[in-house]
Amino acid sequence: MPMMCAGPHLGATPVEGEAAQIRAVQLFTANFLKRYPDGIVLSELEHMGVIGFPPKEPGPIIIPGKPWLNEVLRALTTDFRRWVKDRDYRKCDALGINGSATIGELLEVTTVTRASRAIEQLGEKLETLRAVNRMHNLRVEWLPARWWPYGDQMFYQLRTANPNPAEVRYVCFFPTIRLPAPPGIVLYEIHALQRPLVPVPVQVPKETTDRLRLAYQANKPLPGQEPAWGERFVRENPNIAVILQGLAYALGAALVIVAIVLAFDPIPGDEALAAAAAMALLAFAAQKAAN
Repeated sequence: MPMMCAGPHLGATPVEGEAAQIRAVQLFTANFLKRYPDGIVLSELEHMGVIGFPPKEPGPIIIPGKPWLNEVLRALTTDFRRWVKDRDYRKCDALGINGSATIGELLEVTTVTRASRAIEQLGEKLETLRAVNRMHNLRVEWLPARWWPYGDQMFYQLRTANPNPAEVRYVCFFPTIRLPAPPGIVLYEIHALQRPLVPVPVQVPKETTDRLRLAYQANKPLPGQEPAWGERFVRENPNIAVILQGLAYALGAALVIVAIVLAFDPIPGDEALAAAAAMALLAFAAQKAAN
């Protein structure tokens, strides 16, 4: 799926890194709770908020009616740490535990350049959790997260208070598969797509551009709804999806995304939304071609 890495690779700012982590945790949470509806997923901040920040004794989250889960949370509150010094607590980007406290999954999210350290830390944390099992006679099977981003989850548009209409920056999770990363590790890059001021030399059939413009202007997606819009367009226009995917393979995804945006002919100030819709459309076109 080449469009997932369209545009130059940029260094992530701290805010963009945090956005990438939050997005990955959101997706993992939805996946984990779909598999274990009675479970719980703690993000890094939620986890540290109950065991690392209180000024005196830590206090675990208590979930009514979940005795096995509460027992695990109490054990993590006291003993999920490095054991180098008092209150040197471990943390994970995301930690999912099912309701019966028999399955626990860890997720770490980082950049490609920090992948080796994240892999090392994931192994260390799993060993610590298994030691907590022995100390508290728990029965949790601690595992790396059994989830990876896929399809339209591979990209996430970054929104800022002062967006640049000529540029779209987005999180790309494709390095997770490109390397590939081991289970429990999600890798990301930050990319930018530039919207040129002159038409790009991509010959898109007029019938295709007319259909793109009509579909976009008649039912423009709201922010955050671009993936659903792209999926619906591909489902309703399979022939156009084939044409766009063929152009992407021949000419490169970045050029085709810009061509789609130009076909949309968005109103001034709407360029970022149009680019996100174009990326979603091309992602689903590639997914359909792969299937």
